[in-house]
Amino acid sequence: MRGFLLVFLRYVGYNFKKERKRVGYVKKAAPWLLMTMVLLAGCGSSQAGSDQRFVQGETVSTAWFDYTVTGVQSMGEYGGYISAEGDQLVVVELDIKSTYAQPITMFDSDFQLTWSGMEEDDTRCMPVEYYCDQQLPAEYELASRESRSGVLVYQVPQEETDFQFLFREVFDDGTQEGRLGDLYIMDLTPQT
Repeated sequence: MRGFLLVFLRYVGYNFKKERKRVGYVKKAAPWLLMTMVLLAGCGSSQAGSDQRFVQGETVSTAWFDYTVTGVQSMGEYGGYISAEGDQLVVVELDIKSTYAQPITMFDSDFQLTWSGMEEDDTRCMPVEYYCDQQLPAEYELASRESRSGVLVYQVPQEETDFQFLFREVFDDGTQEGRLGDLYIMDLTPQT
């Protein structure tokens, strides 16, 4: 839990500038700041939102949109992209529907994939760079009530079989880090 939380906090940005969701990379914060956040989360502080768990196929409702993972597969090649030696590709099929009254800017990095043996600084939790039409773009706008489907492709260690698919709400509160909202966790086991 500690590993993916620290990685997630490092890569997630902040949301809502002029009532729009925005995500940007958080600058490396002082270690004490991250430790404080971890301690607050561990002490049951309600300031950081709550962890909500889901299984594949369930619809997750966030502050801005609903999403459903409709499929997940493990493979060595997808759409012409071949995994590096010792790695596999995990392809997550995703349906997203805006529930927000305004357009929102989305990023492929809004959704991250973690696993139990992941190192704190492992960037493989982020989707691979956009290379095929089936993928969700690196950045896109989701209009009010718009639906969109696509895949996110992750390159992860070959030996891993169980993953957690994550989305964290982060609200703009005037600080660089933002105010943490709910963390949505979905356990995934890819089909081969």
